[in-house]
Amino acid sequence: MDLPVLKENPDKKTDLRFVLSAIVIATVIFILDLQLPLGVADGVLYVALVLIGLRTHSRHFIFWSAICGTVLILIGFYLSPEGGVLWKVLANRALAIFTLWMTTILCLWQVQTGTKLQEASDKLEKRVQARTKKLAETNELLRRESGFVELHKDIAVASNETKSIENTLEYCIKKICAHTGWPVGHLYLTSERYSLQLVPAAIWHLDDPDRFETFRKITEATPFNAGEGLPGRVIAKGKPVWIIDVTKDPNFPRANQAKNIGVKAGFAFPVRIGDEIVGVMEFFSSKAVEPDSKLLEIMTQVGTQLGRVLERKRAEEETRHSHEQLRNLYRRLELVREEERTRMSREIHDELAQALTALKMEISLLDKKLANKDSPLRSYTQMMLEILDSTIQAGKKLVMDLRPPILDDFGLPEAIEWQAIEFENRTGIECNVEFDSNNDFVLDKERSTTLFRIFQETLTNVTRHARADKINISLKDCDASVTLQVRDNGIGITEEQISNSRSLGLLGIRERALVWGGKVVIMGVPHEGTLVTIKLKR
Repeated sequence: MDLPVLKENPDKKTDLRFVLSAIVIATVIFILDLQLPLGVADGVLYVALVLIGLRTHSRHFIFWSAICGTVLILIGFYLSPEGGVLWKVLANRALAIFTLWMTTILCLWQVQTGTKLQEASDKLEKRVQARTKKLAETNELLRRESGFVELHKDIAVASNETKSIENTLEYCIKKICAHTGWPVGHLYLTSERYSLQLVPAAIWHLDDPDRFETFRKITEATPFNAGEGLPGRVIAKGKPVWIIDVTKDPNFPRANQAKNIGVKAGFAFPVRIGDEIVGVMEFFSSKAVEPDSKLLEIMTQVGTQLGRVLERKRAEEETRHSHEQLRNLYRRLELVREEERTRMSREIHDELAQALTALKMEISLLDKKLANKDSPLRSYTQMMLEILDSTIQAGKKLVMDLRPPILDDFGLPEAIEWQAIEFENRTGIECNVEFDSNNDFVLDKERSTTLFRIFQETLTNVTRHARADKINISLKDCDASVTLQVRDNGIGITEEQISNSRSLGLLGIRERALVWGGKVVIMGVPHEGTLVTIKLKR
């Protein structure tokens, strides 16, 4: 039968119960030995003392139990009643002592083996605990790293999306708050390029807006220079800064502006475009928190990613500013062109036309005098009169093309109607004009000129591309805008033609309208025609 695995009792003081049990059993066996004759092998019963020692798991108890049993066996040899053959008596006593000590040796070995096994088990347990602890730490580190990677990915995706810059920044702040578990996030931006002054932006994330309303109001009213407050220290040092408790920090001015601002710990990091700091993103917790160097390291990288968002914002602002400058230049060029057309039209009408008329009158008088004399020179005067008539007509046409006087004298509706009649007479395309007759049409000179020029360009496109034989024109006047619509029954413009950047005519129409905050909508239906809608703000 397998022996049980035991360990040595680490307690030096053996349980008193086992000691008393051993004494009682030893006494009973000794008394029994004294009552029986020497021939009876009752000394083997002292093995019970060793077995009791085995229960104590104490090597000392087992050893002394064996000694005690041996001594009692020897004493019993001398004190027990005589009986039996001497050599048998001696053999019985020797066999009892042998059995006692063999049992003792086995028990000692069992205790020693159990002790070694327990030590090995303890070592294994410690190693398992250490490995488990290390595995837990590794899993926690892996979880954090995975969270950082996920945060990087989300911010990288958001940085490259085409949604508005404000929405992108709000989304990134929200993701960082969710990752850190901190309830407040905000963005400071530099007041201008390469400036060290920070102004609060209206870009926030608040888990509980009502709870942090006081802090939000204080922050939105507090700009910072380099070195001032949490954002100022970031821009001065050029690296992340952590404050364990802002209410106890001497360089956190916002904490002094209210009794309870609702936040404790805070950290902030720079948002960079290259080497330039363009903003500072700050986050706050409602309790004091010790610095996390790994988090600050990650936030440094996040600041570089967010810099791409602000770089895109800066590029959009520069592009928008450039477009605005170009439109202002285009508007100025159009005004100068119209002024020059008006001046040239007036000079042609007032000077050249009058000179040609006077010349015609003089040649007419000469022609009459030559007619009375029947001079052969009269054929030349007739030819000169014909040339003068054609030149005067060409001058009138040139005046009308440069700047129709009807546009300045009678207004846009009459100018459009006149242009439609001229177009119909010249091309044979039927033109139907419809005006909003419920209101008196009043529009300033510049916008009237823009709509008239757009209308002329639209008629030119119809002539070149539409293959139409009928045009419907409508002009409507609303309180805040003026709408001109030109519809033809031609082949219909295609989407490709509408979006073609080489369509300079359409591009010119759009640019003219954008100068006044207007818009142009062009729609075409194959084999049914094209509708051009121009809407200008008043």
